[in-house]
Amino acid sequence: MNLRTWSCLRAPNVSAEVRPLALFLPLALSLAVMGQAEDRWKVQYFYDKSDSVFDIRDIRCPNAQRCIAAGVIDDGGHERGAMVLTNDGGLHWTLSNVKEHPVALFFLDESSGWMATDRGIWLTQEGGRSWNKLESLKGIVDVYFLDASHGYAIGFPKAVYETNDGGHKWVKLAAAAEAPGDPQHTTFDCIAFAGAHGLIAGSIDTSEPVPIRRNPATGALELTPGDNTVVLETNDSGKTWTSKGVRFDDGKLVKLAISDTGLLAMTVVYPSRRAKFPSAVLGVSPEANEGQTLFAQRGRVVLDIALLPHARAFIAAVEPPGNSNEVPIPGKLKMLESEDLKVWTEMNVDYRTVARAASMAAPDAEHVWVATDTGMILNLTKDASGAH
Repeated sequence: MNLRTWSCLRAPNVSAEVRPLALFLPLALSLAVMGQAEDRWKVQYFYDKSDSVFDIRDIRCPNAQRCIAAGVIDDGGHERGAMVLTNDGGLHWTLSNVKEHPVALFFLDESSGWMATDRGIWLTQEGGRSWNKLESLKGIVDVYFLDASHGYAIGFPKAVYETNDGGHKWVKLAAAAEAPGDPQHTTFDCIAFAGAHGLIAGSIDTSEPVPIRRNPATGALELTPGDNTVVLETNDSGKTWTSKGVRFDDGKLVKLAISDTGLLAMTVVYPSRRAKFPSAVLGVSPEANEGQTLFAQRGRVVLDIALLPHARAFIAAVEPPGNSNEVPIPGKLKMLESEDLKVWTEMNVDYRTVARAASMAAPDAEHVWVATDTGMILNLTKDASGAH
């Protein structure tokens, strides 16, 4: 994939799919159709305590029965790490304390997993039931393993660490240090792999004064805004890396996902009110010469995307208050589904669900979960026919 083909294309608003047939049915039949069970996101776990908030920062489900979610509980100013686990597909959840503050999770299978906290990297060989600290690394925001030995931890300042012994020893990746961006203003916060193809992306803080230069051809003074995103790319499982600076207009890259076909999906958030949409999901396929917009709607800030086989996908989004492009307070969680990455249909979500941030886990096409920073975990339930 050639990073030079990336482009921030904008697409017209894609509204939810409409089913006009019911408008022409007799009233009794219409009511019967409306009364049928629909696909919906049902709350399986809710940390509902007064003067206490559970900010679930990540969720991972190695299989359809086991899910692990972790984050920080704020008890009126006192923060503590916490984790909830299920071994029966979400029917029952067990809450436990964690010594440090979890930031991100990664599971290779139902037993082996790694956790990044505010003060280090931890390992479990028991599916999250117990954890052992491996290394005291600070500033880590995500962790990813290609196999039981080879993995990466990314974060600030401009940090990419690599391990080849399961996380016991970590070394800095030289390619990250050589990539564009001042270390004190660069954070690597996205990582994704599909086979040997991998991407690590980070944001460059461009709030510093914009440099001014003189055009050598015309002599006119010009502003040079520079890049706001740095990307590392490998096609050989991390043996070699190339780097490039990229600019997403006034947006920030917040999520990366790669499908089974090699489609790269990038979620970009545009906080400025000048932007036509508050966020967009941009896609680049291996055979395409240009990127395309997979999703962009007014009033929808994308929080996460899950790419499943056969072009099926889910988006977790939030409805910002008023006409704002930002989410200063929790807004209504919106879940959308697509069978072709072109038409997106809004789904039924428990009316209580609000969020500022959310993460999804999909071990297979039939089992999908979403966790919020407001202490909720929802599962996609099946309709009356037994199919999604």
